[in-house]
Amino acid sequence: MSHKIAIIFLDEIHHIYHFVSVAVELAKSNQVHILTHSRKNTFLYESLKKLNDKNVVVEKMPTVAFRAFTDRLKGRQLPRKGFWIKKHKKYILTNFDAIIFTDYYHKYLLKVREDRIKPKFIFLEHGTPGRAYAYNKDILDFDFHLQCGMFHNTSLKEMQLLNDEYKVTGYPKLDVVKLDKPEPIFTNNKPTVLYNPHFTPPLSSWHFMGLRILEFFYKLKDYNLIFAPHINLFNKVGGDDPAVIPQKYHTADNIHIDLGSDKSVNMTYTKAADIYIGDVSSQVYEFMTNPRPCIFLNPEGVDYKDDINYRFWQCGDVINSITELKEALKSSKENHQKTYKSIQEKITSENYYTEEGSTPSERAASAINEYLDNVL
Repeated sequence: MSHKIAIIFLDEIHHIYHFVSVAVELAKSNQVHILTHSRKNTFLYESLKKLNDKNVVVEKMPTVAFRAFTDRLKGRQLPRKGFWIKKHKKYILTNFDAIIFTDYYHKYLLKVREDRIKPKFIFLEHGTPGRAYAYNKDILDFDFHLQCGMFHNTSLKEMQLLNDEYKVTGYPKLDVVKLDKPEPIFTNNKPTVLYNPHFTPPLSSWHFMGLRILEFFYKLKDYNLIFAPHINLFNKVGGDDPAVIPQKYHTADNIHIDLGSDKSVNMTYTKAADIYIGDVSSQVYEFMTNPRPCIFLNPEGVDYKDDINYRFWQCGDVINSITELKEALKSSKENHQKTYKSIQEKITSENYYTEEGSTPSERAASAINEYLDNVL
């Protein structure tokens, strides 16, 4: 049975690899429309082309004219989701059998849908669940939930957040990144460190020691440094100002800075680095799909050992101060082999469901098709 399916994309580009391959698989037997804003969508089109898509329809839809004007005044790169959705809610709710979301902005449509049988609301995660954000009670609003691994499934069940209808299918982003050709970041043979802080101020190491870390590697020429924070740290409205980063770091031979290009979201840097330094960004789980040394920064001395939100800190040394960084780097390889490699492998198997003979994107599309065939 063929269905008409919408995927709403109103976010920064780091969401794209989490849904685009599923869209392409779904479009082999359904009408699939990506509903998005009217700004430039270069990375979206490039991603569809990479997957040899011929069927997905991209609909670029403007926000309310007055809001578009105020967005420009405020320097917003993306329209505010609520106003955009309210403008197009009638079209969305009357033309599709299902709507796929990668974040919790379904609320704008939930009340309007009321008790109608369709469209069904489907939730597709936009990253590996790693913090409280992944355990939002709003998950229960969705009619169907696709999950990337058994750890998240079990955690949701324990927290009474497991939907009545769900399927564990794997991590679709991994299907897309394998099509990207790796590019060398540095031409020397020094070990390369990735510093990947999160954007949330109470949790991010950037706001406590970020510039000191850049200075540390600026002076210590034994390592290359890739500084590629979560895309929202400098690109989101209200985020940090890139001007706080001194020019000398941009021009240093052993430092590469990327505050939000395509490469910061397509695993270019997590694949290129030998050592990961971070705090609470779940990108470390993507890094660990190929186990390597990790160092975690805990400048506030958080009591993390029995906290599910810091599960990734089991996978490397945790330090509280930059004065500990040199020794942590020096011992990272040995500590990884002795202690952390096996933990990383276990956590990766818990995070990402795999199955011989099919890909995560194929399994996700098949699960959605089966669900819709059964309920519509």
